[in-house]
This record gives sequence, C-alpha cells and structure tokens, in this order.
Amino acid sequence: MESQVKPSDLPQGAAKAHLDNVMGNLQFVADLGYGDVALAVPVSEGLLIVADARPMTAVAAVASSRVGQVLEPDLEAEAYLVAAQGGVAHGERRRSTRGISYATSAYAVGRGEHPYGVIVRDLSQYVVEAPGKMERVFMSLAERVVDALCQGPLVDIDGQTPFTTTRRAGDGVIEVDVSGIVTYASPNAVNIMRTAGVDGGLDGRRVVELPGCSIVVAPVLGTGAAHAATIEVSGRVLSVRTIDLFEGSVVLVEDVTDVRRREQELRVKEATIREVHHRVKNNLQTIASLLRIQARRTSNEEASRSLEEAVERVSSMAVVHEMLAASTEERVDLAAAARVVVDMVRQGLAGEDSTVEVTVEGETGLVPAAVATSMALVIAELVHNAIEHGIGQGRDGHVSLGMRRLVGELHFAVRDDGVGLPDGFDAATDAHLGLAIVRTVVEDDLRGTLDLSVARGTTVTVRVPVPEIPEEES
Repeated sequence: MESQVKPSDLPQGAAKAHLDNVMGNLQFVADLGYGDVALAVPVSEGLLIVADARPMTAVAAVASSRVGQVLEPDLEAEAYLVAAQGGVAHGERRRSTRGISYATSAYAVGRGEHPYGVIVRDLSQYVVEAPGKMERVFMSLAERVVDALCQGPLVDIDGQTPFTTTRRAGDGVIEVDVSGIVTYASPNAVNIMRTAGVDGGLDGRRVVELPGCSIVVAPVLGTGAAHAATIEVSGRVLSVRTIDLFEGSVVLVEDVTDVRRREQELRVKEATIREVHHRVKNNLQTIASLLRIQARRTSNEEASRSLEEAVERVSSMAVVHEMLAASTEERVDLAAAARVVVDMVRQGLAGEDSTVEVTVEGETGLVPAAVATSMALVIAELVHNAIEHGIGQGRDGHVSLGMRRLVGELHFAVRDDGVGLPDGFDAATDAHLGLAIVRTVVEDDLRGTLDLSVARGTTVTVRVPVPEIPEEES
C-alpha cells in the first residue's frame, strides 16, 4: 500500500537526525550483512518505509525498492512488534519471493517505550544456513552495527560530525575485540597489509601494530565513535575507516595507492592543459595587439579596416582560451563566451554612444573547446556584419543573437533590422571575406549548416552538431 504521508508527519529534530544517519549507513549494513535492509517509521497508516538498500554482495530477497510503501502487519509482524514494545524480534518462519526463501528480523531505532523507527533485515536462506567463516563474521559485525545504529547515530571522534560509510570494491574487513586484538581479517585485509609491509597473518596481532593503525585506529578504540582517514605507509596509500562497537570494533581498509596516483596524474594533466590555454590566450592577445598597432600605422583605410577585423577574429578566439585556462575541463559555457565576444565587437564597431542596440539571449550549456573556439569566431563575424553592413554606418537599429541547445545540436540566429541583402545576392559567390570565413568554419570544420533569409532585415541561422554530455559528467 502506497502512503500519502506529509513531511510534517515524520519525526523531527534529534529523531530525524538519528534516522538520517541510519539511512546513510543502510547500504553498508546490507553489503556487510548479505541481506536487504529497510528503515520504516510509524505513521497513522502503519509503518512507512522511508529508505532501503539491497546487497551487492548477495542475491537480494526483495526485488525492488519499497520506499513509500506501508508494511502489511500480517506479513511484517516482527516490525510491528518492535514498533510497539521496542527491542529486537527475529522471525521464526520463512517467507518466499521470486523463489528465494528468507527470514526477517526487526530492530527498534530509538530504544525506549516509543521507538521512532524500525530497521527490517531480510536474509536469504542460503546465506543463513550455509555460511563460511567470513560470512559468519561479516553477518555478526552487521548485526552489531545495526545494534549501534539503533542506540544512536554514528558520530566521528569529534563527537558531533555524523559518520556514514559504505563498503567499496577491494575493501578489507578486520574484526577487533575489546582489548584491541585482531580476531578476524578478511583475505583482502591480509593482502592489503602485506603490501604495506606486514609478514604473515593478522589474527592475534594488536591492531595498533598494523601499518598506520596506531595513528588512525587507536584514537577510536573504546570511544563508541567512528572515524575515516587516509594515511601513507611503506609507499602505499591506505584508506582506513573504523567503527567502535563498544565491545570491539570493525576496521575497513582499502588500498587507494593507484587511485591517488591517477588523481595526481589527472591534476598534473589538467594544470598543464590550463597552462597551455593560458599561453595560447596570451599569444593570441599579443598577435591582436600587433595587428592593432599595424592598423593604426597604415594610411590605407581599407587595409586598416581589414586589420581591425583580423583583430576581432583573433580576440574572439582568445576569449574562449581565457575561459578554458580558468576551467578544469575541456568544455566551456559558450553562451557566456558569446556575450563577451558580442560586447567586444559592439564596442569596437559602434562605441559606447552608438544608437545600435545589441542583445544576446539564450543558453547553450557546456560545449567542447574545439566547437566553442570556432563558434566564437563565427559569432564575432556575424555580429560584425550585422552592425557594419546590415544596419550600416551612422544608422539606428537592433541586432540580436539568439542561442539554444537542442538534442545533439546548437542553434544560433543573428538578426538585424537593417537594409537587408542586395538584390540577387548569392552567398556562395558574392560573400565578402567575413562571410566566407563563417561558411568555411560552419560547413567544413563543424559540419553544420548556414542559412540566410531576408524579412525586415537579415537573419543568419547556424546549426552545428554537438555531442551530448553524459548525465554523470554534467
């Protein structure tokens, strides 16, 4: 049954903070204990599931998420029992779903006469009835983690910061007794410690004698708290997470040496790429300055105008490289770059006191550097043409750049309300240098299309393909 519960009906304050912490650790419990885990809270309709997790280490007993559903009292008697009187209830009878037989246990969250939550664990029969030593230890540790979560939120050793974790591929698990002696170490934990310089097994050793553990584990033992830290020992980088369970502790250790090395290599690569873009931007600005100086010194008006147009082209590309130099990836917000380029062209041609109005509308999102650089040049040319040729020298008018992103395509339209194109104008044969550059860049370099139309001025429409950014990267 789906619930129609309002947020105000759910626990608030300290109870909510406790339940949030339980939610954050459900996946850890599911993977460590080989079983489905759900958190339910009492509402007027019954027990409402507000979070759940299915194990990545075993076959899930429940096929899909049950968040938003109210547990049925006849099928979830254990959960309703502990919700009414607290404590723990282990189901005796087996249930079946999708051919999987499983048993259910329930644990009251917020121990007392009126629990404000219930943790429900479902363990499949094959896990419960035929476990190996590792499975038995892991399930016992999961049970103890659940017990700790039921009593209160897991907090860092600072006593305030909520602690949450999950199991990661390659994690090693170490069980430590109340005296700090290792009572079990998984094969992964043994291998990781061997790469860090430990000879032989770990069982029976004092945990603080293991590489790095005197620094990152010792402060947690006996505190009832938890802590995560990364430490470098014997040339290896270890990620260590410790949860004290009052009568012992569980330590998760992961060798992240290769991960750190790749991260460092990526940081160096990103810094190098940014430096390259910075230098390219500086070089382009230097070229633009040289062209500008040459334009001022030439006495030929046509040559001077051509040099000033070249300055605009070079400067438009420098804008994109300046943005790339400040970015951590090879993509830029083309709409932001376009606004800078358009303003640069407007000021260069019309000046601050011009009666030509230039507007920019729309968004493009992040665009690959190669596309952005080429389109910055195209936009500079089209806006320049619209102001200089579409509106004309000394006239009032309006030029607009509209941008939008469609699926797999960027769409740009530069419009002016000027005199329009001459009669019989053929863009393929009559275009001046600027429009010829635009056509070459759009059609040959970007594999896009260029269309011109005349209706109350001139409109140039450009469509260029652009790859979609995967959701995880956006």
